[in-house]
Amino acid sequence: MLEKVKQHKGYFLLGLVAIWWALAKLLQGRDTMELAVSSNTPVTTVFGDAAESIRGNRTKSPLFIYLFNPIRLAITGFVEFIRTYISVPTNGAPAPYIGWFGVIAIVGFIVYATSRLRIALLSVALLLACGALGMWQFTMDTIAMTIAAVLLSLAIGIPLGIWAGLSDRVLKILTPMLDLAQILPTLVYLAPLALFFMIGVAAATIATMVYSIPITIRITSHAIRTLNFSPVEASISMGATNKQTLRKVQLPMAKQMIVLGINQTVMAALSFVVIAALIAAPGLGKPVVEALIIRNVGRGFVAGFAVVFVAIMLDRATSAAAKKQQSFIPPTPAQLKARRNKVIGAGVFAAVATLLSSFVEFLAVFPEKFSIALQVETVTNKVNTFLTTDLYFLTVGFKDLISNWVLNPIEDVLARAPWYVTVTMFVIVALVMGGYRVAILTFSLLMLIVGSGLWFDAMITLTQTIVATLLTMIIGIGLGIWVGRSNKADAFLRPFLDAGQTLPAFVYLVPMLGLFGPTRFTAIATGIIYSIPVVVKIVGEGIRAVPATIVEAATAAGSNVRQIITKVQLPASKKALLLATNQGMIFVLAVIVIGGFVGSGGLGYLVILGGSKPELQGKGLVAGLVILLLGVTIDRIAQAAAKRA
Repeated sequence: MLEKVKQHKGYFLLGLVAIWWALAKLLQGRDTMELAVSSNTPVTTVFGDAAESIRGNRTKSPLFIYLFNPIRLAITGFVEFIRTYISVPTNGAPAPYIGWFGVIAIVGFIVYATSRLRIALLSVALLLACGALGMWQFTMDTIAMTIAAVLLSLAIGIPLGIWAGLSDRVLKILTPMLDLAQILPTLVYLAPLALFFMIGVAAATIATMVYSIPITIRITSHAIRTLNFSPVEASISMGATNKQTLRKVQLPMAKQMIVLGINQTVMAALSFVVIAALIAAPGLGKPVVEALIIRNVGRGFVAGFAVVFVAIMLDRATSAAAKKQQSFIPPTPAQLKARRNKVIGAGVFAAVATLLSSFVEFLAVFPEKFSIALQVETVTNKVNTFLTTDLYFLTVGFKDLISNWVLNPIEDVLARAPWYVTVTMFVIVALVMGGYRVAILTFSLLMLIVGSGLWFDAMITLTQTIVATLLTMIIGIGLGIWVGRSNKADAFLRPFLDAGQTLPAFVYLVPMLGLFGPTRFTAIATGIIYSIPVVVKIVGEGIRAVPATIVEAATAAGSNVRQIITKVQLPASKKALLLATNQGMIFVLAVIVIGGFVGSGGLGYLVILGGSKPELQGKGLVAGLVILLLGVTIDRIAQAAAKRA
């Protein structure tokens, strides 16, 4: 029976959706498990009591006295040490030890020494732009937090990555944890870590490390495992020990890939440091959060621009270091000497600039007269007013169209139908898409969500995730086909796609809030913008991977462009499409959860509310756990579908 269903999977799923819709309409409003925001469930009450007990034992429990508190103090001290030098004035001084001029000189020197002059000048210009936006100290706080988190992440991640690259057993042990870290939305880390390490720089840094370390491990492991084995084999045959082979052969050969891993770790850390403002982390996330709270789009744009500039600077500087060698022809001794002299000269200039910035006030505190923050804020607010008033039919009209004709009907089916109907239908979908094991796992995870008492909120979040994913795939597939079929389109869109993946998701909330206000659609629109780059890239690669002979045969048979796309390239790249859907949905879920901050409701709102109201902290913690269960459910069904395609 199951085999027959698999043969006609598409028709069966369409029929299942029709039955699902009919049952939802017939039984609408029954057993939805809808719960008032201020109410707790037995499970959330237990978690709340546990959280209260943890808070009350921070100074008594040996676990806190000998483990959590020392870790918190050590990490806080490390971050504050960095902030003292570049961000926070000390001992009544008007500026930190290194003033703005010294910081710019040091950054320019480091980037120039590790890459090229053009990238160094770009980095300097972007830092100056942050100062001109009136965000110098916030920028330095963000950089200090990022540096601390990256250094700690690399200290843990690179050794583990090397170990995983050398040992299949270690990789097998680490892989489930790495997969889980990829699935888990960033907001979920914050509440439990703040509970154990208190709000502030320590919890924010540890949360950033949890997010960043898996990336370091994956790329380092991949770098070791994909090396040409011939040099390694030659080293072993010449009597070198495993340590000598690793140090003298494998690590030098894997250096460029490991530097790329550092680039990705830096970008992941920056992305999380901005979001960590929700647990009182210093930096650019703070003015972004404040702007979102007071709904001041212009002020949010000022801080958002600074985040963008820092992201571009860090991305270009670290990626340029990974691609420093531009030619296979080795430099001549004269070229090496000239380069060395230039680096030494830049180093001397940086040292002098740093010294001057410590004593000359003009070079220590970024001059306010250079600030253009007010002008940027004013212009942005005027543009936003124009878009939301004169182009009302495009912003509010489109929002209402999607809400009334897409979002509300799907919400009626998922959230306002009896929970047992939705669970049953999801299990059947999982059975058809992935088989018995995936169906059993889906049933188990969904029943845990039911048991939490937050089923209704979970379905609200899932509804928004599905709608955002559908819209993302419509746009992403169209752009992906264009990119996959045209090198010019790829060259044109690539910078935008790279920039889109570089920016923290939190920053996208500001413009979307300005366009659509504090509504459910704001989170959906943010999720679409954030997830489109990864979808376009995967779909484009899938289209390009279709053998040219198949396309040529279809062309020779008289097929037009539309027929080649719909009958040949899209069916042949079905696995890539399913992978893009999976990744798009995971990215969307992460943003939908953050969207609780701008009116999306659902689980994200409960997580944020739990962080601000002690009586609802248990509910926030359980909401975070339910987000994890929801993410794993989505991921496993999508992965199983991709494997069976």
